[in-house]
Amino acid sequence: MELRYGWAVNKGVISLMAVGLLMVCTSTLMFVHHPLPTIVKMLFNFSEGSIFFNIWSAPPIDVFLKIYMFNVTNPKEFLSGKEKMNVSEIGPYVYREVLTNQNATFNDTDGTVTYQPHREIIFAPEKSVGDPKVDRVLTTNIALVGIQAYFKDLGFFASLGFSAAARSFGAEPIINITIDEYLWGYNDPLITYAHSILPFWIDFDKFGIFATMISRDNGNTLTMVRDPSKYHSQTESLLTEEERNSEYHLVKWNNLAGLTDWGYQRLPNKSLKKCQLIEGAFDGTILPKNLRANRSLTVFRKAFCRPVTLQFVRDTVGKQGLQQYEYKFDDNMFGVGETNECFCYKNKCVKGFQSIAPCYYGMPITLSQPHYLNADEAILKTVNGMNPNVEQHGSSCIIQPLVGAPLSGNMKIQVNIDVGQTIGNHKTVPFNNMQVPLFWVEITTAEMPTLMIITLHMLCNALPIILEIIKYLLGLGGLAMISGSALYILLKTPVRIPGRISFSNSEYVPFPIISIPSDLLDKCEKRMSLK
Repeated sequence: MELRYGWAVNKGVISLMAVGLLMVCTSTLMFVHHPLPTIVKMLFNFSEGSIFFNIWSAPPIDVFLKIYMFNVTNPKEFLSGKEKMNVSEIGPYVYREVLTNQNATFNDTDGTVTYQPHREIIFAPEKSVGDPKVDRVLTTNIALVGIQAYFKDLGFFASLGFSAAARSFGAEPIINITIDEYLWGYNDPLITYAHSILPFWIDFDKFGIFATMISRDNGNTLTMVRDPSKYHSQTESLLTEEERNSEYHLVKWNNLAGLTDWGYQRLPNKSLKKCQLIEGAFDGTILPKNLRANRSLTVFRKAFCRPVTLQFVRDTVGKQGLQQYEYKFDDNMFGVGETNECFCYKNKCVKGFQSIAPCYYGMPITLSQPHYLNADEAILKTVNGMNPNVEQHGSSCIIQPLVGAPLSGNMKIQVNIDVGQTIGNHKTVPFNNMQVPLFWVEITTAEMPTLMIITLHMLCNALPIILEIIKYLLGLGGLAMISGSALYILLKTPVRIPGRISFSNSEYVPFPIISIPSDLLDKCEKRMSLK
């Protein structure tokens, strides 16, 4: 005989329990693996046609070039040897830089993208102190002083020959010229002469120092890593694991991983140095997500001829209410040491100055921080009017670490002529052994558009709080559903008992018969009778 019974369980309760279990599992997963980096990766997917790609192709943030000229205020006294050079600062003359990244080609086999950046420079009169086509400046004649300094390494007779040509053209070491002409190009008989006899060296007949520098940024083909897991470098032994695994770092510039101007060879060898590499640096417009605090960043721009390092300063909250990492130029950026050993042109390094001659026809042009900041104090004393100040002349960059977005930045660089010891020309003697200041430029970004600020607030501030709330709600809600469903099943579900008992042979199991000994029964009867 068999008695059949069971619970009449509601299917909805089972479904509710399953949903609760799913919620608990999801909450547990969110505790183990935070979903924010995954969401950021999905939103900032760098693929052809994506929103992020379109923003990168034509960045909506304005970049301005603020130029400050050094005007010589005592030309007669200086040239006669009576006084040191006195300079006063004129500026800023501001230009808007419009960047577009063109002809992007995605290489899925090695996880890279190849592109061509193009920069267009437009004058911004509303931000300038005057009209550069009208305002004039007394400044050093690069065509005379610069080329004469170049010829000093070619020997006495070469220097004497150029000096004779300069005298025949009536070239003067200090010229009165409009700022626009000096920056963007003017006709100089010495340049025209040099171009006619040495076209393989001087491949231009109109010289403008800033135009020449900016032109180096255009006409290049860059390759950067989109998926580090697919890319394998031939120079990876010189890079840290973090550098190798960083998104958006450059791996090639014009199909080379290093700087031929500073000794990089197409095939790596044992003598290859890290400072000769472009690989591992960033172009400054796009940076990796989820930046680690205390990590330094290397940025490369062709106009400056070499990579420069940004040092981590601190983790703060900015005026927009966003978490931000502050960076600054390394104080020893143009110093003497192992990190700069590649950049000692002709084995000459001067504290605070970086020769960029290999990138500019061998002309003795140097870079420094404005007003000789962090430079050799002895050189600072050679010019009156140089007043270095960290607040005014230091460079900085602000980055949102979660998405790697540059929030603001200013990069300040000064351009000088390293004259050295000229020979054969008495007009250049007053400049001997000077780092002659020409101008300095501040590359700065405008305020981010309001829509981008709101988007970053939602992503960086609101979304983490929302995800934290969801994480706990899922866990607590799931546990409540599971507990409630279990209690309902135990307390509220009716027990179903069958209406009849079947005794058919097929539906019952006979009880076993147990025999009891007779003496045991007799003992039981006697005990019962005693009662």
